[in-house]
Amino acid sequence: MCGRFSLSSDPARLAVELDAVDEASAPPPGLAPAEGPLAPRFNIAPTTTIAVLALDTPRERYEEGRAGAAAGAVGGADAAAPTRVMRAMRWGLVPSWARDSQKLPNLFNARVETAFEKPAFRAAVRRRHCVIPMDGWYEWVPGGPATPGGKAGPRQPFHMSMPGDRGLLMAGLWETRRDPDDESVTQLSCTILTTEAVGPLRQMHERMPLVVSPDILADWLDPGVIGDPRALVDGAGYDLAQWADAVEIRPVSRAVSGVRNDGPELVRRVDPDEGMLF
Repeated sequence: MCGRFSLSSDPARLAVELDAVDEASAPPPGLAPAEGPLAPRFNIAPTTTIAVLALDTPRERYEEGRAGAAAGAVGGADAAAPTRVMRAMRWGLVPSWARDSQKLPNLFNARVETAFEKPAFRAAVRRRHCVIPMDGWYEWVPGGPATPGGKAGPRQPFHMSMPGDRGLLMAGLWETRRDPDDESVTQLSCTILTTEAVGPLRQMHERMPLVVSPDILADWLDPGVIGDPRALVDGAGYDLAQWADAVEIRPVSRAVSGVRNDGPELVRRVDPDEGMLF
């Protein structure tokens, strides 16, 4: 799965690197979250505002009920190609039809194998693909028992990243929802797609976030090209086994378990046997 990650770059820098317009640093009026994500962040948890790369959607197309009319207005042979935009979104997808988001489970991950059939995700599978930039993500592995047959030891956190501080682009879906308290505001939210873990990552968790190769980024962002997220697993992107073999896995401080803790020390390698708490 992917329930915590780190990102050192701010939205403006990400927008330059990904050839996008930065609307995440200062979100336009009428969108929520109304404030951009903080950066750098080394302990990003669900419900946090994060930077997300997607194709621009004209404001009149945000609402599902108006999508058909808007498509006719902007479609056709003379329609301009969609622009890449960095947007501020809530990490934890809220479906457009949800009346009370507080009663929903926190949909911060979606299984790539079943997202297309789940009511919460299937509209986004058809229309709204995105990527979530990150430096790396965390998983927690139960420690070994102190004595044979005894209780498992404290869970050890690990940080997964690419060599040389190369960033990652994780596949996601995003959604819009009209604010039930203010219909002039459109809420943006997203989820990270996961797939079955492969290679050494299976030692961390049975699931892993689904990475998108820069070579197919444009195709993934456009659901008209890659309509089924499962294509990313079936060879449309990286060879996932080779990619997993290249991921650096390092033990880090147990301080990352506290969501209020933040700072570059959380991603530094530590010796698990020498005590992990500050």
